[in-house]
Amino acid sequence: MLIWLDLENLIRHVESGHRPSGIQRVTFELSASLVAAGGGAVRVCRHARAPHGFVELDWADVEARLAALMTRDAPARREAPSPRERPEAAGALRRAFRRLPDEMRIPAHAVCQAEHEAARGLRSAGAAQLKAMRGLAAVAAGGWRLAAAAVRLRVLPRRRDVRVPDAFAPPVAFAAGDVLLAIGATWPFPDYAARIDAARRDGVRFAPFVYDLVPALFPEWSARSTTTGFRTWMETVLPQADRLFTISHATRRALRDHAKRAGLPIPEAIPVPVGAHFPRKADPDAAPLHPRPYVLFVSTIEPRKNHAGMLRLWREMIMQEKPDLVPDLILAGRIGWMSQDFITQCENAGWLGGKLRLIESPTDAELAILYRDCLFTIYPSFYEGWGLPVTESLGFGKPVVASNTAAIPEAGGRFCIYFDPNDLGDARRAISGLVRNPSRRAGLEADIARNYRPPSWPDAARLILDVLADDAVDLPAAPAVISLPAPALSSPTG
Repeated sequence: MLIWLDLENLIRHVESGHRPSGIQRVTFELSASLVAAGGGAVRVCRHARAPHGFVELDWADVEARLAALMTRDAPARREAPSPRERPEAAGALRRAFRRLPDEMRIPAHAVCQAEHEAARGLRSAGAAQLKAMRGLAAVAAGGWRLAAAAVRLRVLPRRRDVRVPDAFAPPVAFAAGDVLLAIGATWPFPDYAARIDAARRDGVRFAPFVYDLVPALFPEWSARSTTTGFRTWMETVLPQADRLFTISHATRRALRDHAKRAGLPIPEAIPVPVGAHFPRKADPDAAPLHPRPYVLFVSTIEPRKNHAGMLRLWREMIMQEKPDLVPDLILAGRIGWMSQDFITQCENAGWLGGKLRLIESPTDAELAILYRDCLFTIYPSFYEGWGLPVTESLGFGKPVVASNTAAIPEAGGRFCIYFDPNDLGDARRAISGLVRNPSRRAGLEADIARNYRPPSWPDAARLILDVLADDAVDLPAAPAVISLPAPALSSPTG
């Protein structure tokens, strides 16, 4: 039995210029651990250009390509940064593009990506024509022997730096009993149900991952095209699953309940604890990225993450408390969908006089510095299938004040202070209380350093391999979560 990892979503995401976050980071880390744990029994593939089928890739090549794109350094920052970073990367055209409604922006992005791929193909064709012309010129000048020497000397050394396009990779020859493991997001692909149907006719077992049910449960947080595509995926792809995996017990429960209401015939899902692999911590001598004390909020900018609520909360704290006692709030992440209204609100509010700052798409090195220097982090999202920034913050030794919904308490366990994201008063008690209580912050950091042990990617990979090899494997128990009480607002030191 071979296990084939479908990496189409991860490869497309990274090659389109986006830094991996959430699903794509999970896909990359889990794929690496699965390949390492499974040896030659775990292979990787992506979609063939034809409507059906997959092409086989070499994991070492894919890993090197993705790692190079993921770790590409950003330009050095200015010493006096503006509240919103990266104006050089977000020119007038890009800013206008972001303000388009999502029903226009998403198709427009697909057109731009297709044009980029076409241009890359034309460049490859031009290079091939140039090589052919060199060979013909050599033939005219000195015959076939000289032409062969020209090709050998001028072309072959360059070929070592040119990878064969994935479109020309060999097709996957599935055998009966093989498993197609779809770790990444597969709902963006309208033809995916037909691909799976064709593979299952060859005797392949299908095992997809479900990260969350946001487009189905909360369509107001997604573009209409995403909601429609996700529902179609649930109705046509998930019923073909032989095994199902989720990234949390909360997502497992939500999927089971939704499938029962919708009458979807799907197998019982297996929760796989999300592993944790953090970039190396910042160099102690690395220069700070912000000159004043701050709270850090790492997340893609989109309505579900509750950035607008934090804008209102920070404005309220500034108005009702001494401004110099209110730390700055740094938002670190890429600009996501349906975010144009929030960005406009920040601009209209003058970024709260500099108390609010956006660092767009920070590198891993920059994130490490931001974690190193922050007072603590917040994660006020309304709904998550897991909550990777929570485990990331704890991995860097920083306390988290997080929302108490969905799977977030699974990600943070007893090491977080939780609040109701729909109650700004509750959020303020938790956040402002920790701001005023440095001894409490120190105690939380000490507890995290002593006792926090995140799940590992190798452990997650071994569980998946055991489940695929033996349906009788014991499933992980749901974790017990103990919420830390919110610090009292009335105590500045205790």
